[in-house]
Amino acid sequence: MRELDRIGLVAIRELRAERRQPDGVVAAVTFITVLVLLESLVVGPAVARDAAVASALFWLALAFATILATMRSFDRELEDDALEGLVALPGGRDALFGGKVLALSLVLALVAAVGGGLSLVLLDLPLALPLHLIVVVALGVIALPPVVVVDVVLALRLRARAALVPVLALPVLVPHLLAASHGAAAALGGDATGAWAWSGLLAAIALVYLVLGLSVVPAALD
Repeated sequence: MRELDRIGLVAIRELRAERRQPDGVVAAVTFITVLVLLESLVVGPAVARDAAVASALFWLALAFATILATMRSFDRELEDDALEGLVALPGGRDALFGGKVLALSLVLALVAAVGGGLSLVLLDLPLALPLHLIVVVALGVIALPPVVVVDVVLALRLRARAALVPVLALPVLVPHLLAASHGAAAALGGDATGAWAWSGLLAAIALVYLVLGLSVVPAALD
Protein backbone atom coordinates (compact mmCIF):
# COMPACT_ATOMS: atom_id res chain seq x y z
CA MET A 1 0.00 0.00 0.00
CA ARG A 2 2.85 2.41 0.77
CA GLU A 3 4.10 2.06 -2.81
CA LEU A 4 0.62 2.78 -4.18
CA ASP A 5 0.35 5.77 -1.85
CA ARG A 6 3.64 7.17 -3.18
CA ILE A 7 2.48 6.67 -6.77
CA GLY A 8 -0.79 8.44 -5.97
CA LEU A 9 1.06 11.35 -4.36
CA VAL A 10 3.31 11.77 -7.41
CA ALA A 11 0.27 11.63 -9.72
CA ILE A 12 -1.61 14.23 -7.67
CA ARG A 13 1.46 16.46 -7.60
CA GLU A 14 1.77 16.10 -11.36
CA LEU A 15 -1.89 16.97 -11.99
CA ARG A 16 -1.64 20.01 -9.73
CA ALA A 17 1.42 21.16 -11.68
CA GLU A 18 -0.54 20.73 -14.91
CA ARG A 19 -3.34 22.85 -13.48
CA ARG A 20 -0.92 25.61 -12.47
CA GLN A 21 1.05 25.45 -15.73
CA PRO A 22 -1.25 23.89 -18.33
CA ASP A 23 1.07 24.57 -21.26
CA GLY A 24 1.76 20.87 -21.79
CA VAL A 25 -1.94 20.02 -22.00
CA VAL A 26 -2.66 23.05 -24.16
CA ALA A 27 0.15 22.12 -26.56
CA ALA A 28 -1.09 18.53 -26.81
CA VAL A 29 -4.73 19.54 -27.39
CA THR A 30 -3.72 22.20 -29.91
CA PHE A 31 -1.50 19.74 -31.78
CA ILE A 32 -4.14 17.06 -32.16
CA THR A 33 -6.82 19.63 -33.06
CA VAL A 34 -4.69 21.19 -35.78
CA LEU A 35 -3.84 17.79 -37.20
CA VAL A 36 -7.51 16.81 -37.42
CA LEU A 37 -8.27 20.06 -39.24
CA LEU A 38 -5.31 19.60 -41.60
CA GLU A 39 -6.35 16.02 -42.25
CA SER A 40 -9.76 17.08 -43.48
CA LEU A 41 -8.21 19.73 -45.74
CA VAL A 42 -5.19 17.88 -47.13
CA VAL A 43 -6.50 14.38 -47.87
CA GLY A 44 -9.96 15.56 -48.87
CA PRO A 45 -13.40 14.69 -47.44
CA ALA A 46 -13.73 11.32 -49.16
CA VAL A 47 -10.40 9.94 -47.93
CA ALA A 48 -10.69 11.59 -44.50
CA ARG A 49 -13.97 9.76 -43.85
CA ASP A 50 -12.29 6.39 -44.33
CA ALA A 51 -12.21 4.79 -40.87
CA ALA A 52 -8.74 3.26 -41.33
CA VAL A 53 -7.17 6.54 -42.46
CA ALA A 54 -8.84 8.62 -39.75
CA SER A 55 -7.87 6.12 -37.03
CA ALA A 56 -4.24 5.93 -38.14
CA LEU A 57 -3.82 9.70 -38.23
CA PHE A 58 -5.57 10.10 -34.89
CA TRP A 59 -3.22 7.68 -33.13
CA LEU A 60 -0.14 9.17 -34.74
CA ALA A 61 -1.26 12.59 -33.52
CA LEU A 62 -1.93 11.23 -30.04
CA ALA A 63 1.53 9.61 -29.94
CA PHE A 64 3.20 12.94 -30.70
CA ALA A 65 0.89 14.70 -28.23
CA THR A 66 2.05 12.20 -25.60
CA ILE A 67 5.67 13.05 -26.34
CA LEU A 68 4.94 16.78 -26.00
CA ALA A 69 3.11 16.38 -22.69
CA THR A 70 5.71 14.00 -21.22
CA MET A 71 8.67 16.17 -22.14
CA ARG A 72 7.00 19.22 -20.64
CA SER A 73 6.30 17.23 -17.47
CA PHE A 74 9.98 16.36 -17.01
CA ASP A 75 11.08 19.87 -18.02
CA ARG A 76 9.16 21.17 -15.01
CA GLU A 77 11.02 18.74 -12.76
CA LEU A 78 14.37 19.96 -14.07
CA GLU A 79 13.40 23.62 -13.83
CA ASP A 80 12.34 23.21 -10.17
CA ASP A 81 15.28 20.91 -9.28
CA ALA A 82 12.70 18.51 -7.87
CA LEU A 83 13.77 15.34 -9.67
CA GLU A 84 16.81 14.52 -7.52
CA GLY A 85 14.89 14.93 -4.28
CA LEU A 86 12.08 12.69 -5.49
CA VAL A 87 14.25 9.81 -6.67
CA ALA A 88 16.28 9.96 -3.44
CA LEU A 89 13.22 8.93 -1.39
CA PRO A 90 12.67 5.21 -0.61
CA GLY A 91 10.88 3.76 -3.62
CA GLY A 92 11.08 7.13 -5.30
CA ARG A 93 12.16 5.80 -8.71
CA ASP A 94 9.24 3.40 -9.00
CA ALA A 95 6.86 6.04 -7.63
CA LEU A 96 8.14 8.55 -10.17
CA PHE A 97 7.45 6.18 -13.05
CA GLY A 98 4.06 5.04 -11.76
CA GLY A 99 2.90 8.53 -10.84
CA LYS A 100 3.98 10.02 -14.16
CA VAL A 101 2.26 7.25 -16.10
CA LEU A 102 -0.96 7.60 -14.10
CA ALA A 103 -1.09 11.40 -14.40
CA LEU A 104 -0.21 11.37 -18.10
CA SER A 105 -2.87 8.73 -18.78
CA LEU A 106 -5.50 11.03 -17.25
CA VAL A 107 -4.22 14.00 -19.24
CA LEU A 108 -4.17 11.97 -22.45
CA ALA A 109 -7.71 10.78 -21.81
CA LEU A 110 -8.75 14.45 -22.02
CA VAL A 111 -6.65 15.02 -25.15
CA ALA A 112 -8.05 11.87 -26.79
CA ALA A 113 -11.61 12.90 -25.95
CA VAL A 114 -11.11 16.31 -27.56
CA GLY A 115 -9.32 14.94 -30.62
CA GLY A 116 -11.69 12.02 -31.02
CA GLY A 117 -14.75 14.20 -30.69
CA LEU A 118 -13.43 16.62 -33.30
CA SER A 119 -12.61 13.75 -35.65
CA LEU A 120 -16.09 12.30 -35.35
CA VAL A 121 -17.81 15.65 -35.89
CA LEU A 122 -15.59 17.37 -38.45
CA LEU A 123 -14.87 14.27 -40.54
CA ASP A 124 -18.42 12.93 -40.17
CA LEU A 125 -17.11 9.49 -39.26
CA PRO A 126 -19.46 6.52 -38.75
CA LEU A 127 -19.74 5.24 -35.19
CA ALA A 128 -21.19 1.76 -35.28
CA LEU A 129 -19.86 0.48 -31.94
CA PRO A 130 -19.31 3.34 -29.47
CA LEU A 131 -18.64 1.09 -26.45
CA HIS A 132 -16.00 -0.87 -28.36
CA LEU A 133 -14.38 2.38 -29.47
CA ILE A 134 -14.21 3.64 -25.88
CA VAL A 135 -12.50 0.41 -24.78
CA VAL A 136 -9.96 0.60 -27.62
CA VAL A 137 -9.17 4.25 -26.92
CA ALA A 138 -8.90 3.67 -23.16
CA LEU A 139 -6.47 0.78 -23.57
CA GLY A 140 -4.53 2.68 -26.22
CA VAL A 141 -4.20 5.70 -23.94
CA ILE A 142 -2.99 3.54 -21.03
CA ALA A 143 -0.32 1.93 -23.22
CA LEU A 144 1.20 5.18 -24.52
CA PRO A 145 2.78 6.88 -21.45
CA PRO A 146 5.03 4.02 -20.20
CA VAL A 147 7.14 3.91 -23.38
CA VAL A 148 7.40 7.67 -23.72
CA VAL A 149 8.31 8.11 -20.04
CA VAL A 150 11.09 5.52 -20.42
CA ASP A 151 12.50 7.26 -23.49
CA VAL A 152 12.34 10.71 -21.91
CA VAL A 153 14.20 9.39 -18.84
CA LEU A 154 16.88 7.80 -21.05
CA ALA A 155 17.43 11.11 -22.86
CA LEU A 156 16.82 13.35 -19.85
CA ARG A 157 20.34 14.77 -19.49
CA LEU A 158 20.98 15.21 -23.21
CA ARG A 159 20.66 18.56 -24.93
CA ALA A 160 19.12 16.99 -28.02
CA ARG A 161 16.39 15.13 -26.14
CA ALA A 162 13.63 16.96 -28.04
CA ALA A 163 14.88 15.28 -31.23
CA LEU A 164 15.93 11.97 -29.67
CA VAL A 165 12.74 11.09 -27.80
CA PRO A 166 10.55 10.68 -30.93
CA VAL A 167 13.32 8.68 -32.62
CA LEU A 168 13.52 6.35 -29.60
CA ALA A 169 9.80 6.10 -28.88
CA LEU A 170 8.10 5.76 -32.26
CA PRO A 171 9.77 2.50 -33.39
CA VAL A 172 8.83 0.85 -30.08
CA LEU A 173 5.28 2.17 -30.42
CA VAL A 174 4.69 0.60 -33.85
CA PRO A 175 2.84 -2.48 -32.46
CA HIS A 176 0.72 -0.21 -30.28
CA LEU A 177 -0.11 2.16 -33.14
CA LEU A 178 -1.05 -0.73 -35.42
CA ALA A 179 -3.30 -2.38 -32.82
CA ALA A 180 -4.94 0.90 -31.77
CA SER A 181 -5.53 2.04 -35.36
CA HIS A 182 -7.01 -1.29 -36.47
CA GLY A 183 -9.08 -1.58 -33.31
CA ALA A 184 -10.54 1.91 -33.68
CA ALA A 185 -11.26 1.32 -37.37
CA ALA A 186 -13.02 -1.95 -36.52
CA ALA A 187 -15.18 -0.21 -33.91
CA LEU A 188 -16.07 2.59 -36.30
CA GLY A 189 -16.93 0.09 -39.03
CA GLY A 190 -19.04 -2.24 -36.89
CA ASP A 191 -16.62 -5.18 -36.61
CA ALA A 192 -17.15 -6.22 -32.98
CA THR A 193 -14.94 -9.32 -33.18
CA GLY A 194 -12.05 -7.34 -34.63
CA ALA A 195 -12.46 -4.55 -32.09
CA TRP A 196 -12.32 -6.98 -29.14
CA ALA A 197 -9.37 -8.85 -30.64
CA TRP A 198 -7.34 -5.67 -31.08
CA SER A 199 -8.41 -4.54 -27.59
CA GLY A 200 -6.96 -7.74 -26.12
CA LEU A 201 -3.70 -7.12 -27.94
CA LEU A 202 -3.62 -3.54 -26.65
CA ALA A 203 -4.12 -4.79 -23.09
CA ALA A 204 -1.16 -7.17 -23.51
CA ILE A 205 0.97 -4.39 -25.00
CA ALA A 206 0.09 -2.06 -22.11
CA LEU A 207 1.14 -4.72 -19.59
CA VAL A 208 4.45 -5.34 -21.39
CA TYR A 209 5.20 -1.62 -21.57
CA LEU A 210 4.45 -1.17 -17.85
CA VAL A 211 6.76 -4.03 -16.87
CA LEU A 212 9.42 -2.65 -19.20
CA GLY A 213 9.15 0.78 -17.62
CA LEU A 214 9.35 -0.55 -14.06
CA SER A 215 12.50 -2.43 -15.06
CA VAL A 216 14.24 0.34 -17.01
CA VAL A 217 13.37 3.62 -15.29
CA PRO A 218 14.86 2.88 -11.81
CA ALA A 219 18.13 1.77 -13.41
CA ALA A 220 18.21 4.73 -15.80
CA LEU A 221 17.83 7.19 -12.91
CA ASP A 222 20.84 5.80 -11.01
